[in-house]
Amino acid sequence: MKNSDYTYDYFLEAFNEAKQTATNLTESVSDEIFRQKPSEDKWCMGEILSHLVQAGNEYLPQIEQALNKPDDKLAKGKEPFTPNFAMRWFIGQVSPENRRKLPTVSSFEPIRSADLNISKTLADFVQLQDNFIHILKRAKLEGWDLDRIKARNPIIKIVPMSLTACFGVADAHQRRHFEQMRMLKDQFDQEPVNSSTEHQEGAKE
Repeated sequence: MKNSDYTYDYFLEAFNEAKQTATNLTESVSDEIFRQKPSEDKWCMGEILSHLVQAGNEYLPQIEQALNKPDDKLAKGKEPFTPNFAMRWFIGQVSPENRRKLPTVSSFEPIRSADLNISKTLADFVQLQDNFIHILKRAKLEGWDLDRIKARNPIIKIVPMSLTACFGVADAHQRRHFEQMRMLKDQFDQEPVNSSTEHQEGAKE
């Protein structure tokens, strides 16, 4: 489980890989499979990807706001970067290694399945990764200290987060849900779209 000793290149590679993973998971999937739920109270592939977009787009403006100041006011530092204890714990909670179901913050809820479109949802996800990558490339160029630059926490507003924590949460959260998407794709690729299933693991947090 990755929750410490992050580098600029680790994050850059992670978000570039996320674009390819999401593309690979959706490129050969039909609209029916993209929207098919394993059960009524579980998310379909499309809802999972939409959830990642919604969650990432809650973190992104907080990161941008934290960097919206003169360059000489932005802390400089050297990698590797490590979040504080509480944020390392939280990253562990949203990592794929943690199999426990987690509650979903209301602002992170996905678009309802009937309104989902593969191309649009994937494009939104790729754009989110590109926004992260653009920020990280500049951070690497300027030598920004991802531990010391703080952003507003989109979940617990009174508890600030380092940029390391913001990017670490996004990375772990995406990897967690990619595993769920793979499970759903494997499941539904092998059975009729309208068949019932007892498999319950490829859904919500």
